[in-house]
Amino acid sequence: MAERCVLIFSRRGDREATEVASLLRRIGVPVHRLDADGLAGVEATCEPDGMLTLDGHRFAPTVTWLRHFSLRAAPGGPQAGPVGGRMVYRDAWTVLAHQLALASPASIGAFDPGQLVQRGHARALGVRTPRGVVTTDPAEAARLLPAGRYVLKVVDRHFVEPAPGRLAWYLPQVLDRSRLTGIPGLPRGTPVVLQEYVEHDAEFRVYFAGGELHAFDVAKAHPRDIWAHPDRVRVRYVRPPAAVAAAVRALAGAAGLTYGAFDFLSDRGEAVFLEMNAHGDWHWFEHKAGVDLVTRAVVRTVRDLHRSAVGDARPAAVGLLTFLGAGAGAGALAPERRPS
Repeated sequence: MAERCVLIFSRRGDREATEVASLLRRIGVPVHRLDADGLAGVEATCEPDGMLTLDGHRFAPTVTWLRHFSLRAAPGGPQAGPVGGRMVYRDAWTVLAHQLALASPASIGAFDPGQLVQRGHARALGVRTPRGVVTTDPAEAARLLPAGRYVLKVVDRHFVEPAPGRLAWYLPQVLDRSRLTGIPGLPRGTPVVLQEYVEHDAEFRVYFAGGELHAFDVAKAHPRDIWAHPDRVRVRYVRPPAAVAAAVRALAGAAGLTYGAFDFLSDRGEAVFLEMNAHGDWHWFEHKAGVDLVTRAVVRTVRDLHRSAVGDARPAAVGLLTFLGAGAGAGALAPERRPS
């Protein structure tokens, strides 16, 4: 019988994926990984019944996790032939990864709702979001959105990779109306998000992993500081406020998420939803706060999805639960869980 194992699509520099894969293997969960910048020479065959052969290793994916699998990261690929053929090569690998995730018994990251969909879910659930619009002309759109200050940010991720391994950043800006000329470096006519700046008491990054919530209180002077001045950012592991926790659970449920990284503000006790990243990294926040609880939660989540797919309903051994930190770590808050 062919092996059944977890399949991770990412890239070589993904520290979170490396650590999770290592921990899963240590507890007996087989993992196969395919990196976008490691495709040179890879031989792949996908059969109609879902069996997959990669470099001679035949297996059936139980959980497929899409993380940072972007062909922009691939330094190789076919060098000969027409440009159109090389573009098809990149598109084909991207589509194959996404199709395999959708065809797996369980997947993480295959569904990544954008900001417009996220805001629609929040509006339907009665979760407050900053007033905002997507526009190609921020100065003109400000007429529809009177505010004292504004946040201007890209519609998708805050960076692109024009050459493999080299990132170009387009970070959020906090501006008054007279300076709404656009984000530096972006061509005029690029759709961007223009939203009101919300005065707040606290900011939280909350990770939803398999029903667990793990939250970090983030103190910074400017939205771009996490990327531009990380040494100026203070991070503490905290129990999420009740309003934030309830909003995260509602939004995760509406989007059908197994995993997501949520950004929230707290304005006099009211939860204000900013955005969700279906591929959000956590190692930086853990390192700043001195914990590893998100890592453990993600490992538990993938382990449980794998065991469910293979029909293994046996209880985990005590040693395994201790290894994965089923309880609170020393000196840390217990993870906030969904009530049973």
